[in-house]
Amino acid sequence: MIKTVTISQAKPILGKLLDLAGSGQPVYLRRKEHLYRIEPVAEVEPIPSRPFGFFAIEEGDPMITLANSAQANFTPPK
Repeated sequence: MIKTVTISQAKPILGKLLDLAGSGQPVYLRRKEHLYRIEPVAEVEPIPSRPFGFFAIEEGDPMITLANSAQANFTPPK
């Protein structure tokens, strides 16, 4: 059986529950018939900013010219 805490019980000890979850112990909250799990989330690294024109295409690039000249229904050979 999973040990759960109701929202009313969790409010005064929320900091302690977050510390438990941060240390790897499972923390479950129950609200009516729903069960929720508190767990730490890994911080996502931000997308690096690119200088203006980083993805600019050079004029006259032969690969881009070839790709743009292909038929609309073209499928590459397998």
